[in-house]
Amino acid sequence: MSPRIPRTDVLKTVRALSFLDLALPFTIILSIIFGVVISVYVPSSRGTFDPTNHASFVGVSIPLTVGMIIMMIPPICKVSWESIHKYMVLRYVRKQIFISLVLNWIFGPLIMTALAWMVLFKFEEYRQGIIMIGIARCIAMVLIWNQIAGGDNDLCVILVVINSFLQIVLYAPLQILYCYVISNDRLVVSDGKMYEEAAKSVGVFLGIPLGIGISIRLIFIFTMGKEKYERNVLKFISPWAMIGFHYTLLVIFISRGYDFIHQIGQAVLCFVPLILYFLITWFMTFGIMRLLSRRTALEKECPCDQEVLIKKKIWGKRTCAASYPITMTQCFTMASNNFELSLAVAISMYGNNSKQAIAATFGPLLEVPVLLVLAIFSKLFRNLFIWETENDLPHDDI
Repeated sequence: MSPRIPRTDVLKTVRALSFLDLALPFTIILSIIFGVVISVYVPSSRGTFDPTNHASFVGVSIPLTVGMIIMMIPPICKVSWESIHKYMVLRYVRKQIFISLVLNWIFGPLIMTALAWMVLFKFEEYRQGIIMIGIARCIAMVLIWNQIAGGDNDLCVILVVINSFLQIVLYAPLQILYCYVISNDRLVVSDGKMYEEAAKSVGVFLGIPLGIGISIRLIFIFTMGKEKYERNVLKFISPWAMIGFHYTLLVIFISRGYDFIHQIGQAVLCFVPLILYFLITWFMTFGIMRLLSRRTALEKECPCDQEVLIKKKIWGKRTCAASYPITMTQCFTMASNNFELSLAVAISMYGNNSKQAIAATFGPLLEVPVLLVLAIFSKLFRNLFIWETENDLPHDDI
């Protein structure tokens, strides 16, 4: 008989959530609904954020660009950049980077391509848009999901930086491989243009917030000290991640909500591979990380709190060497995608009203609710499974 989830663990998880955590799903849903209503009933609002009609930056409207940059700055401000050189040489960090590279750049695009072909084999344009989402590894939203779930913020930013630079090199050839070579479709643009779009998008959506976030942290730490910075300055900066996040959602749904509603009949098939991708990759990564930690537990004495092991918990006793923050970071890095890049490239290559662009729009529309649920659901997993205790985490070596 499979083990049941104890009711006490569910209650413990709910009680551990802050008011903001509990309110987050409702505020996000309200932002989505509000954006769709405005888009449908105020037609002039859609053009306000259309990059083809007004000022834009790398194919994305200025208001949307501002929102995505703002929401990325607070997580970057929390990274210990002043000691990152010590963090990078740790053996476990190098191991996690290798695991992430394999998952994100081999399995991620393959899984999305397979799912797109299974469902959209008769719809070439929609299929290409979905595949483009799978190739673009996340450099923005994952910081939000990782923060909500309680993942390893330092490791998450390192993986984001690595994935960002790799996108400049790999996005164009992977897009050609999966959308044209494997599909045997005609190449409609030059690979040089794809390289240009990928490089510009990564430079804007990571380079700008990275520069601002690092500058803010280093300037304040060297002028007022780390303790005062974390106690006073971060307290003011942190809320801007969620402010920028909600603003970004509102802009996206005002801009695309009308198309979303009116294309939903035919394009609903795009929902299937996307939802399956988010769920499959998240739980697959969770299982892989637990499996890899089992070997660690067998090689050395289990680092878990022995008092926890003697309780009646039966979830994951044999993999108690797994680190919850690291596992969550890998799960959300794998399951998230860079919808900014895929949408910008789709608009640039195929046009704002193309089916590829519409399919790329579904990325954030579905990623937001699905990964938000997983981010909150992951806190339940923290109570259900046995994890490495915080005092034994590798960060202590820094």
